Amino acid sequence: MSRLSARLVSKLRAMAMATLLCAGIGDARPATFRVDDSASLPADTSVSMKWQSLAPTRAASHLVEGATLVTVRLNLAPWVNKTGKIYMALGQQPVGLVSAEWSTQGVLLPGQLNSGSRTLVYAGPVRSAKLEDTIALKILTDGRRLSAPQRLNFYFEIDVD
Repeated sequence: MSRLSARLVSKLRAMAMATLLCAGIGDARPATFRVDDSASLPADTSVSMKWQSLAPTRAASHLVEGATLVTVRLNLAPWVNKTGKIYMALGQQPVGLVSAEWSTQGVLLPGQLNSGSRTLVYAGPVRSAKLEDTIALKILTDGRRLSAPQRLNFYFEIDVD
């Protein structure tokens, strides 16, 4: 075999090994799917935001807060008898940072998140096609950036092992 052929074979073997290693790494990550939560119902169609401080000044907080109850209903039928982690998420918001915190009835985990992130609300086996819980949701944001009603689209994702 010529020197050029030996180099080519060596490079091809290295590329094949790298491809196999990358394929193995890619398979180790869980698959992420959006969960159908279209049956979820907020107690209120709009949430009134109130100043945390009666007279916001430079020294005081400019935060506004609102609260509502939401009946969360997740369709988990595609993942029954699988193990996974369910996350609640909120995309970036045009008004800047929005923080949310919630308590639950115990099916989902209580937690908090900021816009542009997601937080774990369930981990374990999916035993039923439907998961339901009621969450008490509190929302905080900078009131100086609110000039009109905003729509917050929380959503759920599942990472399946």
